[in-house]
Amino acid sequence: MKRWKLLSKYDLEIIIIDLIMMGLLIVNLCLIVFDWLFMSVTIQSVFARYTPDFYQFYLENIHKDFLKVDLYFVSIFLLEFLIRWGIAVYRKTYYRWFFYPFIHWYDLLGCIPVGSLRFLRILRVVSIIIRLHKLQIIDITKTYLYSKVLKYYNILVEEISDRVVVNILEGVQDEIRFGNPVTNRILTEVITPQKEVLVDWISHRVQKISQETHQTYRKDIQKYIEKRIARAVEKNREIGTISQIPLFGPIIADNLENAISDIVFNVINDIIEDLATANSRIIVSDITDIALDSLLAEDDQYQLDEITRNIFLQSLEVIKDQVKVK
Repeated sequence: MKRWKLLSKYDLEIIIIDLIMMGLLIVNLCLIVFDWLFMSVTIQSVFARYTPDFYQFYLENIHKDFLKVDLYFVSIFLLEFLIRWGIAVYRKTYYRWFFYPFIHWYDLLGCIPVGSLRFLRILRVVSIIIRLHKLQIIDITKTYLYSKVLKYYNILVEEISDRVVVNILEGVQDEIRFGNPVTNRILTEVITPQKEVLVDWISHRVQKISQETHQTYRKDIQKYIEKRIARAVEKNREIGTISQIPLFGPIIADNLENAISDIVFNVINDIIEDLATANSRIIVSDITDIALDSLLAEDDQYQLDEITRNIFLQSLEVIKDQVKVK
């Protein structure tokens, strides 16, 4: 009720006219459908048998002169159309005075009393309902019909959009498969401009991994190094010769083995701890530069391009399969 009070006098007049016209349109459309059904001999026989008076009245006064009856409605629709056109010209609703009939073409064509064109009057009913919805007089979103139409509309849009996406992805696959090499462009146009961000991210990840995992696996690393060095010492002739020296040989060999294990472990341990510090960014930056230069080298460019092409093609195929899932 409050919404009605907020409307201007012009809007109220338009709404009243719309409601009257919608009522006439519904009556007219129902009459068109009924007369179309009445053309059936079976329908006529049913009415003639059960309602002979109505059958005789409708047959003589309406069905035989249905075009004349429809012209009464058409005259009202045309009059209303001309009035609205005049109001639109007066209020300068459109840029040119002759735009109105082109924008409201369904109103004009619906007035032609031809079977197929008559049903364009349904669009007029739809336009009135939409206008009332925009003015918040009614809320079509809460209706059962709207929910069903929206449901099937979304299904249709999803089906069309899926096909469009699949076609686009297939076009991209063809471009990758038969187009120019893509690896060099990816490296030069995508990866290289983002090198600083990539270095920061890798440095951060290396620091985090070093901090979180080194202490956990420190003893395991030490045991592994001692085990590998012990095997290497056993195979080393020089240390084997030292161990054969009487009295002090085995002691010296064991001390050498322990010293080598400690030195190697401390070097590896210091490297891992250094990676956990901010200074690792310099190392990662140098490694990233070397890696990019290596990737941009001409020697293995063809092989790398094939690998990159296959990765992209398989990735796009996975995306296509996912898009096709309903």
